[in-house]
Amino acid sequence: MAKRPIPLDPHGRSTLRDVLAPPEGFQLQHALGTAYSLDAETLVTIPLFAAGMGAADIDKSVGVARIYELGTRLTLLVQGDRISISKRWANSRPLLRLVGDAVVPCSIKDGSFHPKLLILEFASVEKARERYFRVVISTRNLTADNSWDSLVVLDQERTGVSVTGLAETVSGLAQFVNDQAHPAVEQCRRIGEALKDVRFQPLHGVADIEVRLFYPSCQNAEEIHRKIKGDDLLVISPFVRRGFLDGLAAQAGASKERRWLVTRPVDVPTSAFTKYQVFKISDAAVPAHESPDAERAQGRLVGLHAKIYLASSKKGGTRLVVTSANATPSGWTHNVEVAVTGVIKAAAMQVQALLADDSSSEQRSFRSVLERITPSAVECEEPEPKWVKRVRRILAGAAAVGRIRKGPPQIIGVTLNFMADRGDWPDGVVVTMHLVGYQERCAPLTRDKNRMCGSLEIDPSAELTPFVALTLSYGDDAPVGVVLAMSLEGDIDWDREAARKVLAHAARPALYQELLWYFGVKGNSSGSTGGHDGKKPSKARKAGPQLPILEKVLQRVHGPNAKEEITTIDSLLAGLSDAAEDKQLATMWRLVKESLK
Repeated sequence: MAKRPIPLDPHGRSTLRDVLAPPEGFQLQHALGTAYSLDAETLVTIPLFAAGMGAADIDKSVGVARIYELGTRLTLLVQGDRISISKRWANSRPLLRLVGDAVVPCSIKDGSFHPKLLILEFASVEKARERYFRVVISTRNLTADNSWDSLVVLDQERTGVSVTGLAETVSGLAQFVNDQAHPAVEQCRRIGEALKDVRFQPLHGVADIEVRLFYPSCQNAEEIHRKIKGDDLLVISPFVRRGFLDGLAAQAGASKERRWLVTRPVDVPTSAFTKYQVFKISDAAVPAHESPDAERAQGRLVGLHAKIYLASSKKGGTRLVVTSANATPSGWTHNVEVAVTGVIKAAAMQVQALLADDSSSEQRSFRSVLERITPSAVECEEPEPKWVKRVRRILAGAAAVGRIRKGPPQIIGVTLNFMADRGDWPDGVVVTMHLVGYQERCAPLTRDKNRMCGSLEIDPSAELTPFVALTLSYGDDAPVGVVLAMSLEGDIDWDREAARKVLAHAARPALYQELLWYFGVKGNSSGSTGGHDGKKPSKARKAGPQLPILEKVLQRVHGPNAKEEITTIDSLLAGLSDAAEDKQLATMWRLVKESLK
């Protein structure tokens, strides 16, 4: 297939790293993100991406410095019961601690907190008061999932367009924070107010751009739903239900031949095949690799998670809705969701053009990456037991607090306070808890009305994180694990600066060793004692010209990227210890910086 970009092409991809990277001359001031689910890998790497770095930099002193610096500039609103911390990351407790306080539990009664929104506020490096906003409306959770998602990026532009509803959407998020005394409530309102006067670069070919937050007590979902009408209809959604699909079919698409549904071949109602042509993203849409590990390493798309609604008419163009809401009644009537809408006049985005089946053309079309689904190919997904859904709904609205008492012995008491309107705890469900990273020591939680309490003895040297892991048991059913964000209070023996120094010292990587070599603290400029990587220099290195130590350093700090080089070295050396080598290195760098004045 030709590699030419096409609308809705799985090859036309952006990553979280792409959208978080700051514009030239700016650095992250604050990031406000929302998601249904969050994993530890994404939580820890967000500060790296926001500094224009990669996930591999987590093993470098400069990476630790960025996590330390930017971790406090994140506010991540997530469904309270949908935090995932794997065993690997549970053992990286100091890193989790540096960013863990960014996680803010949110919920809504009888539904899910499900919006996918990211508001990035960047500050100019040179102009103290200059700000730059980027807004991302997507279907992407804050996880390392490899699904095919959709996103819309709005970048600030002084002569751009206003985006109706954006400021109100961001301000409206505050009402779903479980703890209304949390600073995140004011942060949502502050950013919402700041966005009122911000204009954004127009989306190419899209007019009448609006961003709306919808939830049960407002009319936004109903208004957006009414706009999805026309002669042709395309629905892209991984989860679908009969009632919602029937409703859309009644107002858009003259017949089954003019309605298309792209979904997963899982739990598709039989009625959908009578009213839609049903497809999935073909397994061949993105080339496979030799092994599952290779697939993941190459970022292969392995599932559908996008939610896009397109309705075209000859006179009105194409109504576009990119949203976090699935094609289900829950998504549009019970959950908290976000959507960006607009009208596209371009012929290439007409539904008929997107779904044209021109097999004779060498150019790839959206239709060419689709594969038809038949009713016999649909699989049934095992639903969560009702007791699990009920307990999760209660836990999603919980406020968890860990109070530490030094003792001896040192004790942490964990309290979960539930919202009274979220239902009663089902009889027979037993809960045990442990601190993340310390699975070997558990304690039961006892319930008293809308509260659960328990306590654990902890070692004085324990590295606590602001998360508590629960294990839910009921009869013969398999246990279910849930992680909750937890505020820590009391006798907290933890210091951010000390933690950063420990992490930076432990993460002395190749870049750090390179600087030691450049400054002459280890080895020498001739390379006779080995290279900066600790190995014998190659023949190429021996044969090449050897610059004096000072010249090597000055080339970096007087080159075209001087500011970035100085900032990098400053950050790299921020975690120096009292070792003699470190003191020599700090002295050398201080002299170099003084020479720049």
